[in-house]
Amino acid sequence: MSVNEMTADKPVDSTQSLFEHAAGVFDGWTDPDTGVRVLRVFPPGVPIMPGRFSTVYHQSRCFLDGGRRVLLRETTPEGHCHVLLDLVTGVVEHPFPPGYAAVEVHDESKCALLTTEDSDGKRVVIRDMNTGQETASVHTEGWFLSSSILLADGRRAVVTHTDGNDRGEYRRTHFHLLGPGEAPRIFLELEGVHANHLLGSPTDPNLVAYDAWPAPLRDVDQVITLVSLDGRINGRVKLDDNALRPPELWGVRDHYVWTPDGARIVSYLNRRKLDLSAPFNHFEFDWWLSALDWRTGADLSAQYPPGRWGGHMQVTPDSRYILCCGGPGFDKLFVVEIAGLQRGWNEHIICSYPKTIPKGDNEDPFPYPFALPDGSGVIFNAGWPGVNHGVYLAAWPTGLR
Repeated sequence: MSVNEMTADKPVDSTQSLFEHAAGVFDGWTDPDTGVRVLRVFPPGVPIMPGRFSTVYHQSRCFLDGGRRVLLRETTPEGHCHVLLDLVTGVVEHPFPPGYAAVEVHDESKCALLTTEDSDGKRVVIRDMNTGQETASVHTEGWFLSSSILLADGRRAVVTHTDGNDRGEYRRTHFHLLGPGEAPRIFLELEGVHANHLLGSPTDPNLVAYDAWPAPLRDVDQVITLVSLDGRINGRVKLDDNALRPPELWGVRDHYVWTPDGARIVSYLNRRKLDLSAPFNHFEFDWWLSALDWRTGADLSAQYPPGRWGGHMQVTPDSRYILCCGGPGFDKLFVVEIAGLQRGWNEHIICSYPKTIPKGDNEDPFPYPFALPDGSGVIFNAGWPGVNHGVYLAAWPTGLR
């Protein structure tokens, strides 16, 4: 009998939080400064290899079964794949067919969005995880796959393709809608635009955000754009008169997440003009954290203090806090209260984590923190390079409840 068969049906004590369950499986320590328990998330009985597991991209849904199972990326000498790790048992599952990469999973629909490649090119697939059947798919058909996401209903997806990858040249983008029992259809075509970073509204299954990069490139104040499936909405997210603007295109808000209540779009922007002749190091930019009301353009923003910007962020399920990990020399997981941004920078440190030395380029690993759906902890990456490179889970501080 396999480990998976022995532990998959382990009874779950519903009085315990997800973190409490995980603390019975994974080893860890108590942070000496904050008193928070921190776990090294690595499956028992699996040989430890630095960087073997990592959380997925910050815009992706990664939890199933109310957070009991989490989607992770696994890297071994044989290659990459995506797995599900059970936080209650420590068991790793390989639910996806060989050759398929997972973009995200959706808890309510139990669907996964996958990509694969065959003789006709790249293909995006919606897969029903209960039946193992594909419910919809679309090929690139000679275009480049730019981005893909499941909508809030979890059964439909939007996929963008571009006719090239060079944003310095004239580009076209089209948007496909995928759904069960329907042929994929193009519902939006854009000229002079390279569109990427798709992310559906968490509360409206017919509203999608994306980054609309002008192609050829030119300076704009905003690239985050909204489109509704019925075509009534299609335009850049508003910035009111008081909202911060970047000094040039390379400072625009582009990496972003919705707050779970659908009210704001959280991102960051750079307020310093870049010297494109100098070596690239994104830790030297002038970063500002932004929580933008997409309906009005009202912006809550504050400048990151030195060392605080560490890349992409996420938001807690109650839409109250932004989750962040620090940059070089500030090896800490912390949260920023969104409402508090109107008074300036605020932070609450959850814990320290193993020393992490990012290089400052876009090829780095990133922390990609995610709050557990029950609010009991935060899972994230840290500790690279070296033996401590891996996934960690910190308890949610009782003082922030």
